[in-house]
Amino acid sequence: MTDLDTLKAASRTFASDYPELKLLVLFGSRARGEDDPLSDWDFAFLLPPEGSADQTPHWFSGAELLSRLSQLLHVSEDIIDLVNLNTCSDILAHFVARDGQVIYEKAPGEFVQFQQQALKTREELKAFRQMQREQVHRALERWGV
Repeated sequence: MTDLDTLKAASRTFASDYPELKLLVLFGSRARGEDDPLSDWDFAFLLPPEGSADQTPHWFSGAELLSRLSQLLHVSEDIIDLVNLNTCSDILAHFVARDGQVIYEKAPGEFVQFQQQALKTREELKAFRQMQREQVHRALERWGV
């Protein structure tokens, strides 16, 4: 059984263990199949928006989820990155939507819905890269380079 299979099998208990969790996605090099033995594990999770009807009175513990993933994978928590899709940057959400492998969906279609909201167009990505270049140029000018 692969690590991905192990995670998906264990995710069957996530609904009861993490009632607010809507989505858990593996992304990065491991999701793309480009990992090596030193690669870390990148996970992203989605919760209901603040104040939504989907929100339950339970408190979500990212630290608890991190510990659970560490135990399932038999790796140190130090090599697991956990990203909250509710608060991450738009560009990071884009890469999760583009490259992600679903580990857990509370409802069928949750990941597709996330992708529809998070994926950027070519034009949006081009504008983002241009903005990054301009920021780098300004920083270099401030440093006298």
